[in-house]
Amino acid sequence: MKKKNGDLNMNSISAFILRPFQFEGTKLHPNVLLMCKLLVILITAHHMFFKISDPFIPFIPALDWFNEHPNIFKYTFRTLYAISAFSLLFNFKVRTAAIVTGLVVILGILASKPLFFNHLFICGCALFLAGLTNDKEPPYLLIFQLSLVYFGASINKFIEPDWWSGAFMDTWLGTARQNPVYLYISELLPEMLFAKLLSYIAMFTEFAIAILILFKRTRNLTLWFIIIFHLSLYTLTSSRFGHFIDSLAYILLAFLSIPKEQMIVKYKSQSSDKLKQFFKFLDRDRKQVWSPLSSESSHWLSLQTKDKTLYNHDALRDIFLYTPNFFMLITCIDMALYVVLYNHRTALFIINMIFIWSVIFYFLPVKWQRKKDAK
Repeated sequence: MKKKNGDLNMNSISAFILRPFQFEGTKLHPNVLLMCKLLVILITAHHMFFKISDPFIPFIPALDWFNEHPNIFKYTFRTLYAISAFSLLFNFKVRTAAIVTGLVVILGILASKPLFFNHLFICGCALFLAGLTNDKEPPYLLIFQLSLVYFGASINKFIEPDWWSGAFMDTWLGTARQNPVYLYISELLPEMLFAKLLSYIAMFTEFAIAILILFKRTRNLTLWFIIIFHLSLYTLTSSRFGHFIDSLAYILLAFLSIPKEQMIVKYKSQSSDKLKQFFKFLDRDRKQVWSPLSSESSHWLSLQTKDKTLYNHDALRDIFLYTPNFFMLITCIDMALYVVLYNHRTALFIINMIFIWSVIFYFLPVKWQRKKDAK
């Protein structure tokens, strides 16, 4: 029986609405497209559209020419941003959209010095470089960008005497922020020792990251090193440094290796039925094929891909990592918490810490259960 036109229209509308939650079938790796979408959501939530304005104290003096023709720069670049961000979210010409969005952010910064922030510039560069990648090769340009970011950060610190003496760290954490953890530990140690220790850890950690991320053998370990390093910094300072930590977390998603083929998932039909429904809801690309395990199986979950077969929590961790909308869900939860608890910063920080560290410990590539069994 043929479907009515109304049914076809509703199906078309539904398919269009779901496009932002689909990541397969484009000219970008699904993980790189996920990074791009989350970066666009992030900078848009931080009012990037409205921050684009006519040049004001530009880095490039020639851009002052646009001030002779008011609103041309502002409305042209706002239009480009709106169109390219929409195209990226809805999977239209995603490589071109990423390049245009990145260029709009970068040129917007170059046109107005007050708009310059490291975390925003990094987002613009990541979007631009992502558009230059494809779905056939690893995102080498993003690897080089991360290496350059950490190399520049470490060199800037190496040439500053205040970092070697600990004066910068002491002034920042002790005087400016009056961080209780820093002040408490500093009182237990000789003068400036804790400040120097934190300074040296920051400098040499960033330098090590810049080198190690370039090599495939050490890249996965380095990515975890980055996560732990910045999460520890967030825990100590209770600051995300604008949206730097958020931006960095999204850029790291570009290094996920989401399988290209379908994933075969088997589950205990009674105990894991809710789990199946949850992932089927998130899996808008229909890459997961779920089927019940045999009653004789000693496992409650298994994941089979082209390269490996995993069981139980090992399988569950990879299913989470290979489901892009899991990260979209986490982003939505994080933003919702920020809005609801905006005037309750201490509660927001504590909830964030509990949630984020719990997630990190769960996903750490450590066989907790096997160690326990060995004991």
